[in-house]
Amino acid sequence: MCNIYAKISTKRIYYDNTYLNKLKTRIVEIDQDENGSYVIFDKTIFHPQGGGQPDDEGYFETNGKKYPVTKLIAPRNPYQEPYLIKHYYEGKKEFQKGEEVIQIIDMKKRLLFARYHSGGHLLSLAVNQLYPEIDGCKGNHFPGQAFVVFEGNLSNDFSSLKEKVSDLVNELVKNNHLIQAEWKDNCRTIHFVGFAKSYPCGGTHVKNTLEIGGIVIRNVKNDKGSLRIGYNIVDKQ
Repeated sequence: MCNIYAKISTKRIYYDNTYLNKLKTRIVEIDQDENGSYVIFDKTIFHPQGGGQPDDEGYFETNGKKYPVTKLIAPRNPYQEPYLIKHYYEGKKEFQKGEEVIQIIDMKKRLLFARYHSGGHLLSLAVNQLYPEIDGCKGNHFPGQAFVVFEGNLSNDFSSLKEKVSDLVNELVKNNHLIQAEWKDNCRTIHFVGFAKSYPCGGTHVKNTLEIGGIVIRNVKNDKGSLRIGYNIVDKQ
């Protein structure tokens, strides 16, 4: 079991830099549980699955040996102290607690996940701008299965809604709105410049809407009284 007395939370570098794919870090704990062998670092660029966003993929390296990271587990409460992210790995352990290693993530996957995540937030803003009576409440931003769920007074004309939302969200992409992470009262929110609304979020995002690329509305349907809009991200327009 992890030694909570470590007194140090894993510093989440991905909070401030989506584009950093390599980091020197230090091992503060080595252990194993029912999910396998894991290490905890003093800081990390690996984003653990949460908020509808997948785990980052990659490995850490020491003494010329690479250890693929197979799974990431973090506390459900983002404000828990200490906040310790477990990095599960493959391979025979040939490293020690306190040792410095290099983390490297798959940047192609990172940027794809960030584009989908930012796209989901932008979709929420577009829908709310067209239909102020409904608002995004949750989503899944996994490539190939992404969707956002909305609550409020729903329109029954899904065909018209789909067309209007598709036109507006892609117009917003091309308008190149900046995307900023902001902190208030120890709470991180994501804000699209030009919009009043912001969303609490612990995920990674691209720096502007143009980087999202095209957004294709896959389907629009009633899901147990809520509106569910499925979407895909396509190559940048």
